[in-house]
Order: sequence, then C-alpha cells, then structure tokens
Amino acid sequence: MGPKALIHTGKLCQDKCSMKALALPFIGVYIQYIQVITCYRSCSLYGLVADCSAQQHSWVPALPPNISHLYLQSNRIREINSTSLRDFELLQGLDLGLQHVQLVIRNNSFLKQKRLTHLVLGHNIGLQLELRAFSGLFNLQNLFLDYCGLTDSILAESFLQPLLSLEMLDLFGNQIVRLQPGQFFTGLTKLTRLNLKLNQIERLCEEDLEGFTGKYFEFLNLDSNNLYKMASIDFDWEKCGNPFKGMGIKILDISTSGFNESTLKQFLRATAGTPIDQLIASGYIGKGFSFANLPDPDKSTFEGLRYSGLRLLNLANNRIFALQSAVFSPLRNAIIVDVSQNKINQIDSNAFDGLQGHLRMLNLSFNLLGEIFSHTFTNLTELWILDLSYNHIGALGHEAFSGLPNLQELYLTGNSLRDLGSPALLPNIRVLFLGDNRLWTLYSVANLGMKSTHIDVSQNRLTNLVDVYSVLTHFKYLQNIYFGGNFIKWCNLGPNTTIPVNNSLQVLDLHDSSLQIIWAQGQCLDLFNHLDNLLGLNLSFNSLAVLPQGIFSGLGSVIEMDLSSNALTHLPPDVFPSSLKTLYLSNNFLAYPDPKTFQSLLFLSLSVNRFYCDCNLESFLMWLNMTNVTFLSPVEEFKCEFPADLYNLPLLEYSTMVEPCAQDDERDVQDLKFALFILCTLLVLTVLFCGICYAHFRGHIFIIYKKIVGRVLEGPKPPVAEEEVQYDAYLCFSDSDYRWVEVALLKKLDNKFSEENILRCCFEARDFLPGEDHLSNIRDAIWGSRKTVCIVSKEFLKDGWCLEVFTLAQSRMLEELKNVLIMVVVGKVAHYQLVRYNAVRAFVQRREYLIWPEDPQDLEWFYERLVSQILKDTELKRPTEEQARPEVLPQPENAVQLQDIRAAA
Repeated sequence: MGPKALIHTGKLCQDKCSMKALALPFIGVYIQYIQVITCYRSCSLYGLVADCSAQQHSWVPALPPNISHLYLQSNRIREINSTSLRDFELLQGLDLGLQHVQLVIRNNSFLKQKRLTHLVLGHNIGLQLELRAFSGLFNLQNLFLDYCGLTDSILAESFLQPLLSLEMLDLFGNQIVRLQPGQFFTGLTKLTRLNLKLNQIERLCEEDLEGFTGKYFEFLNLDSNNLYKMASIDFDWEKCGNPFKGMGIKILDISTSGFNESTLKQFLRATAGTPIDQLIASGYIGKGFSFANLPDPDKSTFEGLRYSGLRLLNLANNRIFALQSAVFSPLRNAIIVDVSQNKINQIDSNAFDGLQGHLRMLNLSFNLLGEIFSHTFTNLTELWILDLSYNHIGALGHEAFSGLPNLQELYLTGNSLRDLGSPALLPNIRVLFLGDNRLWTLYSVANLGMKSTHIDVSQNRLTNLVDVYSVLTHFKYLQNIYFGGNFIKWCNLGPNTTIPVNNSLQVLDLHDSSLQIIWAQGQCLDLFNHLDNLLGLNLSFNSLAVLPQGIFSGLGSVIEMDLSSNALTHLPPDVFPSSLKTLYLSNNFLAYPDPKTFQSLLFLSLSVNRFYCDCNLESFLMWLNMTNVTFLSPVEEFKCEFPADLYNLPLLEYSTMVEPCAQDDERDVQDLKFALFILCTLLVLTVLFCGICYAHFRGHIFIIYKKIVGRVLEGPKPPVAEEEVQYDAYLCFSDSDYRWVEVALLKKLDNKFSEENILRCCFEARDFLPGEDHLSNIRDAIWGSRKTVCIVSKEFLKDGWCLEVFTLAQSRMLEELKNVLIMVVVGKVAHYQLVRYNAVRAFVQRREYLIWPEDPQDLEWFYERLVSQILKDTELKRPTEEQARPEVLPQPENAVQLQDIRAAA
C-alpha cells in the first residue's frame, strides 16, 4: 500500500506552500501522513490541475512543476517567451485564451512542453505569433486559434510546421481571405479536422489548395465565408479547377456562404470526383415561398456529386419550395437526405427517383407541405425513417405512403390532420408519431402499422376513451402509448370491448385527459385491467378528486406513477400496487397523507401539496423524519396550507410543536373541519366544472331549458293573435346583406320560408309593390307591421334609404309611444360608428338593441329574444321637450365583410 496525499480542491489560497506525503514503515505496516495542499496565490489546485483564470495575472505565476493542466484564460498576460513556461515540462493542457491585453507569443516559447497535446489561444484579438512560436510542440494534437484576427499568413507561412502530431486546428472567426496552405501541410499527416467557419474566404481554387493535396479531412468547415463572390460573371470556373483535387473529405460544410442554386451547381461540378461522405449546404438555395426569381434545385444541380460516394446530403435551413422530378437522382449512394426547415410546398412525381434501394432516412420536417399522395414517396423501398413533422398536412390521400414497405418510423407530429383517410398499409412500422394534430378519430390507424411498438396521439381532439381500448386491441406489439392532452368526454364501450389479456404495454400516458369526468360516471373502470407488463403510468392534470376503488389492481408490475396536479384529498392505504417505487403527487390537496400508502416507495414527490397542519398530521410528520424514502423535492419546502394562522409554516418546524389530538369533542370538531375542507374543495371544483360545461355547452342547455319550459310549465303555445296589422315585422337591411339576412333571419323567422316559423315578415325584395313610390312603400311597411327590425351593418349605415327607414320608424315610435323599433347590430360595427349618425345615436343612448352573437351556441337564445321583442307590445314614456327629432347625416365608410354565419345555416 503506497503513500497517499489529500489534495485541496476549490479553496482559493493566499500563501505559498508545499505538499508532502510521508510514508513511514512501522513493524511491516505503512503509516500514512496525509497533508492538505494550501496551493499558490490566486490559483486553485485540483490534483495536477491548476486554475489561475480571471485573476489579473500579467505573467505566468509560480506553481508546482509537476502540474499537467494549466488554465490562464481571462488574465492580462502580454507575452509568452522561452522562460514563461520552462518549469512546467509535464504540461499536457494549456489555456491562454481571452487575455484582456494584446498577447505576443515569442519564438521557442514552448520548447520544454514536449508533452503538450492541447493548446488554447482563442479570443485573443490581435494575437502576434513569431515564426517559430510553436517550436517543440511535436506532440500537440488540438490547437485553438479562434477569433484572433489572424490573416492568410497563418496557413501560408511556416507557423504551424513544427506541429507534426496536429489533429484538429480551429481558426473560427478570423480574417482569412484567401486559403493558401503552405506545402509543409503535407507533413502534417494527422491533421483531419479544420474549422474555417466565419472567415472571409472569397474563393477556393485548385492552385490555392495544393498544400492540402493527399489529405483526408474528417471535418472541413467552410461555413459562413464569402464564397458567393465565386458567382461573379468574370469568375473563370475552368481556370479555377477542382479545389479539392487529390483530397478526401468525410464531412464538408459550405453553409451560409452565399451559394444559390446555380453557384452550388457550378461548385459541385468543379469538385466532381472528390470523395465526399457528407455535405452540409444550408443557406439561400431555392426560390422560397411566392418568389420566382431564383430557381429550385433540379436533377442537374447535384450532378457533380454523382461519383463522390456521398452518403448524407443536408440541405436544411434553405428556401427550397418544390422538389422537382429526379432532383436527387445523381446521389447513387445516399442513405440520408435532410431538407427540413425549407419552404417545401410541392413534391413532384418521381421526385425521389434515383434513391431507390439505398435511401434510409428522409427528413422533410418544418416545411409547408399540405397533403400526401400515393405517388409522393413511390419506390423508396429501403426507406426506414420518414419525418414529416411540423408541416401543414391536412389530408392523406388514398393509399398515401405507397411504396414504403420497409418504413419503420413515421413522424407526423405538429400537422393539421383531422382524420387519417385511407393510407397504404405499412407492415413494418415500429414508431408512429401523430401528436399535436386535430384528429377526432383513430379510424384506419391500424393501416399505418399494426406492428408498432410506440404510438403518440397526444394533444389531438379525441373525445372517446374507447380509442385506447381499440389501439391496444389492434396493436399487439405496442409498448408505449401517449394519449394525453385529449379532452375525453365519454367512454362508449361495446359489449365485447376489453383490454386484451396478453398485451405488452409498458408505458401509458393519459395526462390531461379529463378522467375525473369519466370515472365519476362509473365508466371505463377496467381501463388498467390486464396491463400486467405496465411499468410507467402518467395520470397528471386530470382533476382527479378521488381514486376509484381497485382502479390499479391490474397493475402488477408498475414501478412509476405520476398523479401530480390533480385534486386528490385522500389516498387509501392499499390503493397502490406493491411494485410501485416512484410516485409523483405534487400539487394536490392531501391534507393528511397516510404513511402506510407509501410503504413500497423508494422515491416520492409531494411538492406544492396543501397540508392541513393539526394533530391529525402527527403520524405523517413522524414518518417524514424517519423514512428512508428519497424525496424528489426538498423536505424543507413542505409547508402548511391550512389553517390560516399556520399558513406557509414549514412542516419541519411545525413537527416540533405538534401535539397529540384530544379525544371526543375535539376530534369531532376536527372531523367536521376536515369534512368542510373537502366540501369546499369539491364545491370549488364543481363550480369550475359547471362553469366549463356551461361555457362549452350553453347552447344545448338553453335548448333543453326551452323544451322543458314549453312542455311542462307553459304547455302548447297558442296561435299568434290576428291583428289589424298586415305583418308582424318589417325587416329593413342593405341590399348587400340580403344573402346573409335570408340565411340567418328569414329562414328562421318568416312563415313563408318554413311552416314551423310563426311570424309574418315583410322585406323590400319580396313585398314592396313595384312601380309605386319607394317612400310610400316604406311608410306602408312601417305602419303596416307590428315592429320594424333594422339590421344595422356597415353597409346599412352607408345606405340613405336604410337610414330613412330608421328615422321613420323612430317617428312612429315617438308618435304612438310604443316600442315598435328593434335594432340588430351585425358585423364588426364599433359603438363609435353607430353614434356618428344622429338618428342611430339617439336610439342607442336611450334604448336596448340586439347584437348578433359571435358564438354559434348563443343563436337559439338570440332568436328567442328577437321573436319575444317582435311579439311583445311595450309602452314608452312620453319624451321630454328637450328630446329633438333625430336627424340622419349618413357618412361614407369602408365596407367590411359580415360575420360568417355558417353555424346559423
């Protein structure tokens, strides 16, 4: 057993000290003396690592000579010379980045550092290197010179010649304009990774890159340079030649270099024959959406890659609008094509010709696709993964996805699918993502792969819990199903609908599915029966107030369950299976948790729970201080919610003052308080639930209410009394609104449109006598009708005759002192627009008027109110002398489209 030394870690030291580890033999046994390092001023030692960063050093500080890694970034060191590091011959890593002064590296500065493999000099703006600055670093593997303001000379001259073991060179963010590596690079045989991103390189030509001849780059990054200047009219591509001649590249990144489709085509032709395994070309390729001045790629664009052996083409983050026929045909070896985050709205027939037999993955996510046809992916027989997520796909055509017999993963998340149509059978699908769509049914989902092991249909519009039963019945190999985020309204189980016995389900997600509504009605209580292999269950955000008896009895293997963000007030001791190890109960209303409920657990979350701090919590508090269960949130955060005088008191503090419960009367009082607590909680939840139901179903509720009142309280309606008036209502509206009025009002009110209607209506297009003076027709209609109904829209306010009718109807109202004028405002007519007209202003300031409802649920109430006002005679008070006769001053206004009344139709 050898001597050991305990190293000080993390403490900033003030005095210079030394480390000693002394081992003394004593009767054949080593006695070890362990001494703590108290390292060096302004530096912290972690074993053989010295951290001296951000300490305002202007010189390399004195440190133990055996350190292996030295961090000196963010200091004020101006110069590194041959004496700066001579004591540190064992250095393997050195960071001199981000000095706050200009840094100069002198000749032979690293002669002693023969073991150095990692050197960081980045973020030193204006870095000055002498020609032999790197002499002696023949074992250096990684060199960072990023963002130093370096120019072409760093590669052209012999600065890097001594670095015979260099593998990675980072020149990100410098000022290199012309890439002309020196011939000495042929001796740097291990250099495989070169980062030239965000420089100013304007051209890549064969004569410039001769120094790289014979090299094979694992990664050559030319992202964000000025290569677009090669697109100038006077640029001679033939004279430029192949910049990568004699080279091989695994990953080539030419993104954001200004290449459009034609420039990219020329560049790829110039580099034809160069082995390139992966090409990344993001930027400005394609015409974009609604533009036509730049072309999309066609079958000739990638012709230069025909003999490159390319296996991955990444065209993400471009502006491609259409995938033209055979656009990828030159890619004879491609296994991955990524065209995500473009503007693709159109895929021509045979767009993927040439990729048959070898394409494995196609990424079309985050585009503008609207539909998928049977011919879209024809003959991609070896495709395994197809990503169509986050497009605008609203329909799957008949036999969509034909020609994909080996597809294993299909991603359709974030689209606009309402149903799945009748897609082609995909026999080998394993993973199916349909989340965040608008699906209201899962009919034909089985066509998308009955062998799936993972299905996600969360965040849709599914309303029947029977879909879970159906999926488990059809997908016999299913292991994970994500069904959460669907507003479940009912569970209509057929006579033979059950969970299949021999299923393989392991994860079931039903979060935010309104299960309280279903289980409170006693429906689908066998949902978890036969789920013997289930390991994880998510029931969070379901407003669960109580768990039905034995609801988890079929879960013999479950180890994790999430019941957070519900309204649970009590948990029976035997409610959870004995296999359960992790339980999430945060954000509930468990006033007095029973420790017996948690006896099988290893991990428990009870954060943001509403504890009721009284003597009934004593057993839980004792368990809290003794248990070995690991809490997933700090116990110190558990606080009292009730009663008010103990609000926000930490439970650990309350546990020191809790007293045992008194007997008899006091216990009864506490039981009463607890009952009132539960009652109030349920009352609040009931009010919230009723409010939600009313907001969503008030139209149906009103219809049922009217039927009950009509049949039980009022009895059959008597026929409308015949009066001396010819009509019940004269409807005045603008000619531009006729179609709207016909659908929205006439078909619902006029007895000539439907025998079920009880009103006799008059309107100009049908009932005015042709050839008679128009004003006479108006007067006859007003005085010959029980009420005048003015349909006030923006078009109405611009129509002088309509305003005249309004004025005459008001005159009759003032003359007879009866409420004979009804105003209905439709469309987006603001109040200030109404009061601009004197006649209308006088009415809206003194009388009630109706507004066409925006929610279709309110239409029945609106019709009832309108008919009631037409049939009801209301006397008016005699106007005062100050009330002047209204005067109409019509003013022109821009017309607006009336509201869509398809719901009314």
